[in-house]
Amino acid sequence: MSDKLGQRLVWVFAVVGVLGVLAVIFLAVMVAGLGRSERADPAPIDAKAPGDRFAVAETNTLPGINLIEIVIATEKSIDRNRSSYSSGGPTDERNVILLDKASGANRRLLPDNQRSITYRRYLPARVDAQEQASGEYQLVEADGKQRPADVAYYAIGIRSADGKSEDVLLGNLASGRQAMVLKNIDGVDRIWMQSPTRVAFLLRSGRKLMFRAFEAPDLRLVASQPIEID
Repeated sequence: MSDKLGQRLVWVFAVVGVLGVLAVIFLAVMVAGLGRSERADPAPIDAKAPGDRFAVAETNTLPGINLIEIVIATEKSIDRNRSSYSSGGPTDERNVILLDKASGANRRLLPDNQRSITYRRYLPARVDAQEQASGEYQLVEADGKQRPADVAYYAIGIRSADGKSEDVLLGNLASGRQAMVLKNIDGVDRIWMQSPTRVAFLLRSGRKLMFRAFEAPDLRLVASQPIEID
């Protein structure tokens, strides 16, 4: 075999080797692409103020009242939770819209979308002996079956701009009356109905444990008591 023929064969094998490597890389990329699931992006909502873009995080029919709850959150937090490459995390909820199913009339519970919602609780106008602490609707017996109790009031925790404190919005679903009944507190540990009209809170404020109760129809403070822990 001549030297020129040997050099040609070396070049041929080298080219074949490079083409083989490229083929393997191409197949790997194709397989990775086939394994990636498609996801639906949330529909953004145009807001008046510049900044974060917002989308509908969820909608819920409220038991016993002709209202649908529409939860508004930052688009990027919804997108993060839907991504197959993200470990998720809490959705950054910013507002709640209540929509009348019959007329289409609607109202926002917060004046803007600037602050994060820490929790949402809907409360019935009744006392449940087995009241749930999980935040789910209370269950009642009806025709031998359990169903969510009709809701009458709501309590919404709203984080301060600096994230160090919390306000609580208490409202009446039927009348639309609402007010910030707790301001600049450290947090709420428990909410329950003392009577069909009275909402009670176990809360922390100024590093102290407190009990407070409000008459929900007129949003009036009726009881406030410190709780000593030492």
